[in-house]
Amino acid sequence: MRKIGILGGTFNPIHKGHLAIAHAAMRRLKLDEIVFMPACIPPHKQDVHMTAGSLRAAMVEAAIEDEPSFSCSHLELEKEGVSYTADTLRILTAKYGKEVRFYLLVGSDSLCYMDKWYEPDVIFRLAHIGVYCRGTEDYKALKEYATMLRNRFSAKITLFKKDDQVDISSTEIRNALAGTCEKNVTDYLPEKVLAIIKENKLYMC
Repeated sequence: MRKIGILGGTFNPIHKGHLAIAHAAMRRLKLDEIVFMPACIPPHKQDVHMTAGSLRAAMVEAAIEDEPSFSCSHLELEKEGVSYTADTLRILTAKYGKEVRFYLLVGSDSLCYMDKWYEPDVIFRLAHIGVYCRGTEDYKALKEYATMLRNRFSAKITLFKKDDQVDISSTEIRNALAGTCEKNVTDYLPEKVLAIIKENKLYMC
């Protein structure tokens, strides 16, 4: 049975922190493949200005071009509207059936409110949950929360830490490129992603 990780997000833009998560998940969860899933409209960011999906997908594809085990799916972008994880997992499960075991990769901050996501019972039924930890969280509290989700939803949850702690966020990168903060973020972006940003004048005032 193939084990496929699903790493969703806006990727606005994708950066080396995202890639560090993917590499750690491959090793720690022994995955065969990771699919990056750019969201069309995340439920928690419906009022946020979003770079065009085609450009965000192009940046993802550029970032993973030399990674044979990584791919980019346009499923949520083509579906349009709000991107609900439960719906995405239904579509993927219908397509691949029992040939694939899906691992949904989420941050520790997301784990702590996954029970409030749209149809959490469906999510926990259709996917294992791989939780990447940044090393600054209350690990004991995370384990207790994971236990609560296991007991309530029969959730399958694995916590893992990134080997390469890339301390950056997409928000910081956008702010730096817009000139609203002085942080130098060019080292946090793959060269091909930075080239797309410059060519399309993204995030710049």
